Amino acid sequence: MFIRCAIFSACFLVLVGSKVSGSEKSEAKTGNTMAEMKILTRECTVCHGVREAQRGPILNGMDHWYLSDQIHKFRSGIRGARSSNKSEYLMGVGTRKVTTDLQVAFLSNWFANQEPTPALRTIRGDVELGRELYQRRCASCHGVRGEGNRLLLSPSLNKLEGWYFLEQMRKFRSGERGYHLRDEGGKIMAAASKDFSDYDLKNIVAYSVEAFGLPEAQAVPDRTEREK
Repeated sequence: MFIRCAIFSACFLVLVGSKVSGSEKSEAKTGNTMAEMKILTRECTVCHGVREAQRGPILNGMDHWYLSDQIHKFRSGIRGARSSNKSEYLMGVGTRKVTTDLQVAFLSNWFANQEPTPALRTIRGDVELGRELYQRRCASCHGVRGEGNRLLLSPSLNKLEGWYFLEQMRKFRSGERGYHLRDEGGKIMAAASKDFSDYDLKNIVAYSVEAFGLPEAQAVPDRTEREK
């Protein structure tokens, strides 16, 4: 737990005080909006990329509308206001650097247009039981293939990493997410997840990742394997 918190703190320090070149600072000071956008994007990818061992979720290819909605929620305090939810709390503090709606739109568009990347399959479960649960409890809002439905405030699920998917479902269930009165989509998920056990959630995630999730990344061989 100490290591996880320390690395999250490191991500946070980079997010709120990343080093940038003198020319970039100069451009930003003179009101060059694109320079500011590039700096923000670089800071976001520190945690929402693969450079940190303990990191935030990869956002590549996610729905533009959903990314925009979540950034606005963090900026307004609808999400990230509870210190007990450490990762969200740090995100809430970090988004203070996103000061305009234009920056929100730029970041959402940038991540939405990035090519999705393969992910390690870290969650195991009974795929068949997961399929039955998903079709009965999730498909009506999130789609048969996890494509999502904006009209129902239901994001697509086909770009989620398994570990993050499971973590968020647990947070909805425990009330660490979806507690704010203005978080309409979150409240729906919090109510819908109350009676799921960990076993159920793992099965749903395992099925979703297997049926319509990100392609599976190949593990990097260790040094002894590479030298054979």
